[in-house]
Amino acid sequence: MAQNKIIRIPWDDRMVTRAQKKAKSLGKINNSILKGGGNAAGYLGEEAVAAYIKAKITSCDEGRDKYDYDITTQDGRCIEVKTKRRTVSCIDRKGNDIGHYEVSVAKTSVHQRPDLYIFVSIEFEDVRKVNGKKLYYGIRNIEILGQAEPEDYFAKAKLMRKDDVDQSNGFVTLVDMYNLPISELEPLDDSLLPQKQ
Repeated sequence: MAQNKIIRIPWDDRMVTRAQKKAKSLGKINNSILKGGGNAAGYLGEEAVAAYIKAKITSCDEGRDKYDYDITTQDGRCIEVKTKRRTVSCIDRKGNDIGHYEVSVAKTSVHQRPDLYIFVSIEFEDVRKVNGKKLYYGIRNIEILGQAEPEDYFAKAKLMRKDDVDQSNGFVTLVDMYNLPISELEPLDDSLLPQKQ
């Protein structure tokens, strides 16, 4: 396993453009916590993770598999990337997990059949409400928070019902979802890390 659980990964404007284009063509989706409002961030999370671990993006492919996972690794593992937007980093200046943030999988997404979840946080400079929707501006960082095999994730996660308040951070849940503290994730598997030349 990796030494440092949370890893800041590179991203570029081409990834942002591709993510925005995919999000626009996808529109509103049923099994999304934000009903499609976070599609661009989700696609950007996929783009950045796929580039970092040298995987193939499959989320926009034809066929049924596109609903079960987002990327496929070179060794054939199917990975679902779960991305959250935030205006803070999940790590302190020394690179340690801050400790009170969580990751989520919507209850409507439990039909997915990935081999592995990889959880991502995109840190933005600002968020504003426009017509009742949160709009995020200025990407600062993209962080891989950790990974979990689905069986392990659901065995440890807490089911939060729509409108429940997460007492650890004050977040009001938007849909039924399974939450898990970042501290309970596994670090990214060494076999997925970029190989040093």
